[in-house]
Amino acid sequence: MSNSENRRYNIGIAVTLLLSCATMLWSCAPSRKVTVAPKPAPPLAPSSTTIPQPPPAAPEAPVHISVAYPVPGQYRPNVASNFIFGTVGNGNASLIINGTTVPLAKNGAFLAFLPMPPDGMYHLMAQRGDDIDSMTVAYRSGSSISTIPSTPHREEEHKIFTPGIAQIKRGSDTLQTGSDVAPGAPTPDGDRKWFFPRGARLDVIAQEGKYYKVELEKGVEAWVADSNFDLHASERPTQEVHSGGMFPQNDFVDLVFPSNYNPFLITPQGTSITVRLYGKSNPHAFNTSTTDPLINNIGFDSTGRNTEYTVLLSKPVWGYKAFYTNDGSLDVRIRRPPKIDPNNPLHGLRIMIDPGHPPGGAIGPTGLTEREANMAVATRLRDQLTAKGATVLMTHSTLSGLVSDYDQVEELEARVALAIRENVDLMVSVHNNAFPDGTDPFQNNGTSTYYYHPFSAALAADLDHEIAPVTGIPNLGSQQKSLAICRPTWMPCALTESLVMMFPDQEQALRDPKFLDDLAQAHVRGIEDFVRERAQ
Repeated sequence: MSNSENRRYNIGIAVTLLLSCATMLWSCAPSRKVTVAPKPAPPLAPSSTTIPQPPPAAPEAPVHISVAYPVPGQYRPNVASNFIFGTVGNGNASLIINGTTVPLAKNGAFLAFLPMPPDGMYHLMAQRGDDIDSMTVAYRSGSSISTIPSTPHREEEHKIFTPGIAQIKRGSDTLQTGSDVAPGAPTPDGDRKWFFPRGARLDVIAQEGKYYKVELEKGVEAWVADSNFDLHASERPTQEVHSGGMFPQNDFVDLVFPSNYNPFLITPQGTSITVRLYGKSNPHAFNTSTTDPLINNIGFDSTGRNTEYTVLLSKPVWGYKAFYTNDGSLDVRIRRPPKIDPNNPLHGLRIMIDPGHPPGGAIGPTGLTEREANMAVATRLRDQLTAKGATVLMTHSTLSGLVSDYDQVEELEARVALAIRENVDLMVSVHNNAFPDGTDPFQNNGTSTYYYHPFSAALAADLDHEIAPVTGIPNLGSQQKSLAICRPTWMPCALTESLVMMFPDQEQALRDPKFLDDLAQAHVRGIEDFVRERAQ
């Protein structure tokens, strides 16, 4: 949208008189004739010429203000400016919000990014001839987070931290979903970098609030939440010499690295996997006599502080799991890629499609919810993939969640666990975007895709390459981000954010059957491109 379309119109005393009359009528004002009208607002520019525009409202459609955001009872965010969007029911009306003329789409929908009112109140007035409606939208005062300090339990008041060996007691004994094991981060509130299955033993050296600092090797430290630890673990047992090596199976290859429940960092990239075992281990006990077509070479570099194995593959990494054996060795299970027909690359693949949300989700100016839009794209994507020979599973096929409509952590963990349990070859989560409070949508609008593990980067990039031309809005590209639906290690995973629902024309596009078909087809092409690139 151009600057001229966003500018405020200075209507001087006329607006002052108009607003002073309107303030007495904000909540339930009947229509009344106003003799001084604002200047006509410029038309709302489309964010893309390739997506359907909202159809004009019926000429007789009444002027009626409905605000989709902010929502009732929302606490006032601590931002200088924020977005407000909704509809007035008729695109031939005019709309003023706190003295600023706001452009309307043909159907009466609007999106504005305005200074945060000092009193937390937006005053809206819409008018079309004698037809007038007005309302006030007020943020809830106060803070959603209690500022009253909690009283510690009596038994914790004099608790003294003592460094020592801790054992991970929470979550799964296998790294596979990226969500149900203990995460470690470079800072207490940082993004996840390490994933520790149940049984891992770590040297805890400091505490800060609910986080413990663990020393992985000299100069390398991670922060782990205290709920993951058994701080009374016994000292690390004396390591016995156990033989590791390669153990091929039909669908995977197990690489067992001698260790002593050592923490680790696995980095999959291209056709290699690096396994860094922190602390002392015995790499010479790894038996290299077994061979397998998937494994080209295994080398290691060992110091007193760590051992780093480099596994070179004959094909790009498709996925892996990691867990400790009974003797504390680390088993890295490398998945064999599926067999792919280059002439029909989707045939026979098992694909999980995740319609994003609930819980939560965005909403458009006229009330279309993101869960509805995502499901409309996902069901078309399912049908189009099936027509090409894929076996398609859905994390959920109704507007309700898989296990919860309210608990986001529980719901997302259940969805990725389902993908692992069903042993799918890849997973794509379908979304449409929204922004956090304080973000200018006109400066940040765009199509984007996300991945977490490097071996999923190409899937996200191929999806973005196909989706962006269909949406026609700015392309923000594929980006790495620690999202729960992208963290599974057993298969490539990506999340798409095609449109931004708060824009009137983008919301309308997500109601249009032909556009939904085109958007689903773009997802199919992206998946197909990724798989074809890895055909045998």
